[in-house]
Amino acid sequence: MQRIRIAAAPFALGRRLLARLGIAAALFWAAPVALAAPAAQEAAVQETVAQEAAAGGALWPVLLPLIAAAIAVERVIEVIWNYGDWLLLNGRGWKASDLKSSAYVQFKSGTSLVLGVVLGILISNYTGMRLFDYLRPLAPRFLEAVPPVWDVLLTGFIIGAMTKPAHDLIGIIAQTKNLLGSSAVKQREAAGAALAEGVLKLAQSDAQALIDVPGVGPARIAAPGQGVRDEDEMPPLVSSTEQYIQMIHDRTLT
Repeated sequence: MQRIRIAAAPFALGRRLLARLGIAAALFWAAPVALAAPAAQEAAVQETVAQEAAAGGALWPVLLPLIAAAIAVERVIEVIWNYGDWLLLNGRGWKASDLKSSAYVQFKSGTSLVLGVVLGILISNYTGMRLFDYLRPLAPRFLEAVPPVWDVLLTGFIIGAMTKPAHDLIGIIAQTKNLLGSSAVKQREAAGAALAEGVLKLAQSDAQALIDVPGVGPARIAAPGQGVRDEDEMPPLVSSTEQYIQMIHDRTLT
């Protein structure tokens, strides 16, 4: 019996070693998985937060610079065309009607679009504007494949395409300002005409109420029933025209 126990002892020791090695191997293989799980969970949380931010109101920080760049490019192109039109009128002998011809207007429209795209690409390249890089958290699988060069080109195309709406919007604002200015001028002209007409009518009525007294000059005819008062009691003679003008002046100042 002792021999059997002595012979079986190495086998029991081997089984224990194998069991411990199996447990150690299982822990060794499970450790990276356990460590990778929090990292993957944290990355998923960050991606979800980025998607919520991109889907919410966080798009304005990238849209506002694009709109500002489009307006700046539109103003630069407008200045270039102003100088070009001036050179055509003074150097080439063009007429103002030639600048409004359909062929020239179409040429300006197409050339403005090309210039806007070129300037938009330059701005996107040198300022670091990357529209798709910012929108990548919203659609990572779709936008990760976009190379940086294409991101710059497409952002520049978008800036150049936005110059036309910016030009139209600025034109609408300018027309509205001119319309308001012209309406204000018309209102002032109408008020001036009404004032002149009122002053003329009052002057005519005052002339009918005055009589030329020899040695005294113009004197106002007293109204019936007023009687004759002393000169000390009579108020200073002020015509209705002067009163009307003073009233208009006081209302204008107030």
